[in-house]
Amino acid sequence: MLKPRYWSDTAQNEFAALFEDADHAPVFIEKVADALIRGWPPNRDKPVWALALVVEALGRTAQRRPSGLEILAMRPSDVLSSLLEAAERGLPGIASAASHTAVRLYVNEASIVLSRTRLGLLRKIAEFLIAADGYARAAEVVATFETLARGPSQETLKEGVRSLARRLYEYRKTHFAEGHAASSFDYVRRKLGQATPTDADILALWTDADNSHFGTYRTAFAAALAFLKSRREVEERAAVTGAGSVDEPGNDRGIVPDDDGGGPPSPLALLYTADIDPGSMLMALKSTPLNVYTRAEVDFADLLESVWPDARLNVRSVLRLLAFHPIQSGLSNTLRTGRAKVPVEERVTCVEAATYREVLERIDALQDKTAGWLAAHYALTAGTPQREDRSAIARTGAMLLSRSRSKSFARPPAELAAHFSRIAPSLVALAEMTADVRGVVAAFDGPEGGRLQSTFADDREVFAAEFARRYLGRGGPDSDALHDDAADDPEGGVQ
Repeated sequence: MLKPRYWSDTAQNEFAALFEDADHAPVFIEKVADALIRGWPPNRDKPVWALALVVEALGRTAQRRPSGLEILAMRPSDVLSSLLEAAERGLPGIASAASHTAVRLYVNEASIVLSRTRLGLLRKIAEFLIAADGYARAAEVVATFETLARGPSQETLKEGVRSLARRLYEYRKTHFAEGHAASSFDYVRRKLGQATPTDADILALWTDADNSHFGTYRTAFAAALAFLKSRREVEERAAVTGAGSVDEPGNDRGIVPDDDGGGPPSPLALLYTADIDPGSMLMALKSTPLNVYTRAEVDFADLLESVWPDARLNVRSVLRLLAFHPIQSGLSNTLRTGRAKVPVEERVTCVEAATYREVLERIDALQDKTAGWLAAHYALTAGTPQREDRSAIARTGAMLLSRSRSKSFARPPAELAAHFSRIAPSLVALAEMTADVRGVVAAFDGPEGGRLQSTFADDREVFAAEFARRYLGRGGPDSDALHDDAADDPEGGVQ
């Protein structure tokens, strides 16, 4: 999962399309994103220089002069082998590095070291440059690669780099709010200012007529949270007067105390509470071969994790996200693919939206299911508990496993225990998150209840009107109506 960034919906879709050809590791996808946005230190355009040098060097090493596109189609391992062979032949500007696992390319007085991973990054950057903005500048980019492959002069090489760098800069300026292209950050700062934003303020980031940055409510909400986090960090740094004046973050985490004061302990009290790196909780649960959660449950948890705990003070905004973002995903994908179970005219009315009461019920169900899997893990790894309360948890977990009809659980106990041990920290983190969210949402509902129902009715009118404006053209055009950040889901996560 990518770290939160301010990308336009077009950029999100075009970036996702880069990785449809194979199953790429999340860390590799993250590296490609970082290279597109920030480049390689200390030079923002260093990846462009590296790409140009690779195309030029391969053009000089080939027996038959290849085209630029032929070079881009080569596997990173083949590129590395070709360049290392050229280094052994003494070809100028190329040298082997790191025991023949990397190659060093020289230009003027500078040099760039390229491993197989970095060559893979460069290939994806080249694909992105060609496909960006719907292939609007593809011919120009391909022509630049063709020139580089023909062995240009130093000045022509520099001009090729400048051409590719300008292309990437223009894309950053239009679609990324980071580095040179910070327009959406300025928009959020102007809208939120220094006051504590209300849920209405966050909604206005998306619904305001001057919003030209965020196509989905989810991206607007994420931008608001990122801005608030940045502002808090600045304020905290200003408030620190000396070393040790602020507690180290994370000191309150560790082993959950085991309460012997009567009553069965929570399954959380039986496990080591490990720190979970942001973004890794669901990654572990998605990658496990065990069918512990459905796609709908993972999508729901993914939405929740994307804003929690940063949005604890904006619980209504969280409820809006959980109820209405799946509807917007479905609308965007319907218009993009032409496929839908529900017509657009009907879908914009939010007839499929989960009510806020149903959202709370889904949180409860996810919490209960997670507690069950923690009990299953305990049953597999705890041996024979001496205390009756813990024996009851073990029996609950064993019963859950015995009743499961999924073939993914038909494994020897030791293998099953190993798989559960790998996801146990993620289960703990998910259990903690759902418990926290459940408490905050219940408090929002109030002691008498009923607030969830009334606020959902009001919010449904707001979102239905905004969806009609954006997707049916009622009230003004929306240039981002056909794009969405869930392009890999034909039904946009609507269940």
